[in-house]
Amino acid sequence: MIDPNTLPHLQPQQPDSKTEDDFPEESLLEQIIHVFSGKKGVLLTSCISLMIYISVCFQGERLLRAEVYNFLKKLGEDGFGISYNAPSSYMALKSGLNLDDVVITAPEKIGGWVLKTGRITVTSNPFTPKTIKIRANGTHSLTTSTIGDIRLIIEDSGIILKLPSSDEGGSLEAVFKNVQAGAPKSMQGFHISDFSLTARQDKQETEKRSPVFFNLVSNDIHLPAYIRQHLPPTLEYIRLNGSLSALKPYEEGTLLTNWINAGGSVELTQGELIWSPFMASFSGTFGLNASFDLIGASVAKVYGFFDLLDMLEAGKYIRPSNVSVAKVVLGEKLKKEPNEAQPSITSSFSFQSGKIYAGPILLYDKSER
Repeated sequence: MIDPNTLPHLQPQQPDSKTEDDFPEESLLEQIIHVFSGKKGVLLTSCISLMIYISVCFQGERLLRAEVYNFLKKLGEDGFGISYNAPSSYMALKSGLNLDDVVITAPEKIGGWVLKTGRITVTSNPFTPKTIKIRANGTHSLTTSTIGDIRLIIEDSGIILKLPSSDEGGSLEAVFKNVQAGAPKSMQGFHISDFSLTARQDKQETEKRSPVFFNLVSNDIHLPAYIRQHLPPTLEYIRLNGSLSALKPYEEGTLLTNWINAGGSVELTQGELIWSPFMASFSGTFGLNASFDLIGASVAKVYGFFDLLDMLEAGKYIRPSNVSVAKVVLGEKLKKEPNEAQPSITSSFSFQSGKIYAGPILLYDKSER
């Protein structure tokens, strides 16, 4: 028989009576980590991040629309006629918009030309909204009173505009490649292989507005048919280095008018031009008067100058009497320097009220055309 006294003392098993309230409470941070862990958490994080990014993109687009509107408003205040379709959004996960059928009509005092653009795309990274990129590929129309409707086709273009901030100034980089004319017949053959423009304005340290420094370079410009009849067909090279003073592109008020009234000028520190057989290196100061006419003075060293005058006379751009006087007076300055293949002339040139002078000699008068 089993002796009950030898058996272990057993206790009945009691059910676990702990409830959820008995467990330690999770902190807020632990709850957040729990929610965002796992596959569902990654998906939720991605969705929230995408929504934040899209909202930032829309905010950037709103700022872009304001910048475009202010720019067109400034042109309007200077007397330019402006019209355009309502900008559409650039749906590529960027801040951006498309401008279609922009029409800019210049005042009569500067020619009354009309520019009609194709699509212009303006974009920016939503996290660097002060850096704006512009593309203007496609066909554009420029109508002038002398030539008519010129259809310009731009194969490749890129413009990067950096707006000034409290830490640095603004800058511009623009490149256009393979620009050609599709019409009319008189513009046949017109082609620009490449054109580039860089400009910068340093951070303003004093009340005086910093100048805008620029560098313009263009190569291999094939001139249109109506010019090639009497003049060299290709402008091989042009380069302009200089600065613009008193320009206030980001301030209130008209742009050109304020610049003219403030005595704004363009200082060319170095200019080079090759248009065989004509070549020139020059510097000077230029500006616009209240009627938007070019005024300025320069000093240039020119090669093949008399050959160019003969071509301009043959094309009836300048009067034969002006050419004859120029050859007599400027011929005394013609000289060939050591190590140079052809003689050159160094002379002053001036531009005022539609007239061009070489020293004291009148070369061209717009009123006689």
